[in-house]
Amino acid sequence: MYKSEFRKTFLSLITIYLILVALFFAISNKFFIDDFISLEKKHNKININSFLNLLENDITSLNQITKDYALWDDTYNFIQNKNDEYIYDNFRENSNTLEGLKIDSFIFVNSLNKVMFSTYNLNTKLSNINKKQFEENLIRKLNDASELSSILYFEDKFFFVVKTKIARNDLTGDDVGYIISLKYLEKEYFKNKANGIFTNISSETTQLTNNLETTTFPNINRVEYSIKINNKDVNSFINFYDYKDNYVKTFILTNDSSIVYSGKNTITIFNIISAGILFFVFFVIYQKEKLIIQQNDELNRKVEKSTEKLKEAYKKLKKNNDALYKLAHTDSLTGISNRADFFSASVELLNKSKQNNKLFTILMIDIDYFKKVNDQYGHSVGDKVLIKFSNLVQSQLEEKMIFGRLGGEEFAISIYDKDEEYIATLSEKIRKKVESLVIKNKDNEIRFTISIGLAFKNNSNENIDEILNRADELLYKAKSDGRNRVVRSNSLRN
Repeated sequence: MYKSEFRKTFLSLITIYLILVALFFAISNKFFIDDFISLEKKHNKININSFLNLLENDITSLNQITKDYALWDDTYNFIQNKNDEYIYDNFRENSNTLEGLKIDSFIFVNSLNKVMFSTYNLNTKLSNINKKQFEENLIRKLNDASELSSILYFEDKFFFVVKTKIARNDLTGDDVGYIISLKYLEKEYFKNKANGIFTNISSETTQLTNNLETTTFPNINRVEYSIKINNKDVNSFINFYDYKDNYVKTFILTNDSSIVYSGKNTITIFNIISAGILFFVFFVIYQKEKLIIQQNDELNRKVEKSTEKLKEAYKKLKKNNDALYKLAHTDSLTGISNRADFFSASVELLNKSKQNNKLFTILMIDIDYFKKVNDQYGHSVGDKVLIKFSNLVQSQLEEKMIFGRLGGEEFAISIYDKDEEYIATLSEKIRKKVESLVIKNKDNEIRFTISIGLAFKNNSNENIDEILNRADELLYKAKSDGRNRVVRSNSLRN
């Protein structure tokens, strides 16, 4: 009878233990893993938006350059056959004007849809096509739109396309034709844009239709995306549409699902430890029933010991969560803010500057000829250059300044409530310190320079992308003017 009663007690305790362990595993996975998946998706949406903003910035630049040419009186006169020197001055033979403009084709068409002149970037695959047939087909395809700025899939090629009317600068008189400009988007273009944001990019012509979210941009039109997470990867499927809202192509952007993968491992370890501790507690309870009062004191000591282990397990979980947070917000190579964290922190500083009517500044920094360093010394030395550069810049900044890596060799600094003289001095100081920096690699001494574009917030209505775009344009001017210099705009406080 004695053994039978304890057998029943043992079976009851085992049953209760298994039920509790199953519930504990289910609840922890439901609440914690869902949070990790939500965090992974949120982080990936930021990456998708960053990638799309890079594309939008390029087509916006293409649109602006095309409109500048279209509203130029010399262009107007050329279309009317009144300025024969126009082509020689701007697109003379064997020159490559479009390379400097980062455009792959300019096509000048009169009001009768006749091509008056066309030119192609000599460094792209478009230079080898049958240009006459290509242009005639393109004009027919775009004939139903007088002006547009869009993504275009045409003759098995992917483009940014801008079509705009040619008119006088003062907008008087009739339109005499239009300009079509193209930027050919090769696979390497998208890889470069995704670099530093995603680990891999591929494309397919099968349209994704399930679980889609939609976003729009002024120039790349409607975009649909869906995020799928598995144990190791996060795949972002992005559908692109043209100006007629026709499906163009789907891109698949891949990242490691580091947050979910690490989170699951952490939860699994925590659950195993907890199950072990819970089993131990049940074992102690069983012993208590068996030995009754004689083992009461021993049981209490064991329960206290088990509680300490549970606290240690909780501390370990919290430590791992802190590590995951850092992983999601810092650049893995340099240790500074990654692109997503930089944007988030900079938006907060900009909002603060608007509320308090204080200056807000962004410095866009690019390492000059960084590709040559990688080509000559290898990517490991290139990584060393990026780390040394990041450490040098970080040492010159105050604690509340935001310093982040936007991708590749491109960096940015957001600064709140510092006057123009301070910003100018700081920019030159950083530039000079980088110029004097020497990095030793075996028997070689590596030196490099940087170019800086410095833009202030002009008014209280500007958003972070507009200020970044202006800073990026000033950076481009710094490079165009010879590199190793700071080009700045004046502040207009509002």
